[in-house]
Amino acid sequence: MTYSSGGLIQGSDYNNFAGGNGSGANVSGQLNSVLGIGRGSAGYGQTAVSNVTAITDTVTATQWTTLINGVDKVRKHQSAGGYANLSTYTAGATINATNNISSALTTAYSSRLTYAAQGTTTTGSTFSPVFTAPNDTNAATFAFSRTATFASADAARYFFNAGGQINFVITGVTNTGGTTRGASLATLAATNFASKKISADNCDARTGAGGTLNLDGTTGTGYYASTTSNVAKTTITGTTAAYLSDTLNLLVRTNGAQGSNADAGTVITMSMVLTSAAQSPAFDDSINITVNHRIDVIFPSTTYLANTWGSVTIA
Repeated sequence: MTYSSGGLIQGSDYNNFAGGNGSGANVSGQLNSVLGIGRGSAGYGQTAVSNVTAITDTVTATQWTTLINGVDKVRKHQSAGGYANLSTYTAGATINATNNISSALTTAYSSRLTYAAQGTTTTGSTFSPVFTAPNDTNAATFAFSRTATFASADAARYFFNAGGQINFVITGVTNTGGTTRGASLATLAATNFASKKISADNCDARTGAGGTLNLDGTTGTGYYASTTSNVAKTTITGTTAAYLSDTLNLLVRTNGAQGSNADAGTVITMSMVLTSAAQSPAFDDSINITVNHRIDVIFPSTTYLANTWGSVTIA
């Protein structure tokens, strides 16, 4: 860069701050990598700040204000405090170079997956699959899946990058079968587990209580860590007497990268697998449970960002 604190900002400096149109970029210190299309976990899909054409000329007040407003939009989305010590200018004023813009852009990049607030939550429809097994000693496994589908690969990226989450929620389990074996599975699904949220890089810890929590993926287990293979995000073993080998697994997979900007997929499949272990004759019991569940979509905030992620289809 040619700028220095107290010196004049040239067009080349401005363009380095803006960073092209942001398409396919995941670069710290460049506004459009975070504001614009970006790549992978960088990019909100907003209109990029245009570069100046005469890169050796000084920057106009209007151009500088456009850049600062872009930084402001990003930082206010990320943090209620926005940015500090950056100034806009009026026509005719001299724009002095300042290192504050560089540090603000570095922070905007390092904080790209943080958010000051989230937007609205769309509560999904409740599905109620029924699982049955006869009164015998055999093991029984029940599985059901739900999907969240985005309009495009980049729409999925923008959703998660801006703070969107997908939440798998158990709303209740009814047991009309045996009073012990079915109750063990009902406790696993409705008490030991209640919900699990998927974010961009991470997952929230399961809500619910009790059971033996064998696995509860959080840091580094979110959307971008997902592949076309089912990966367990939460695994719980039951603690009901005589049914200590019963298990619950929440699995996540995607349909794999669909675009050219390092997405992780446009379809997220969340599956729950309940397993009732084989029992000795003393503990055989029938199973007849209904697992009521839904998928909620927690959208990013649109206070500072335009909705570039569109709708999410739940099935």
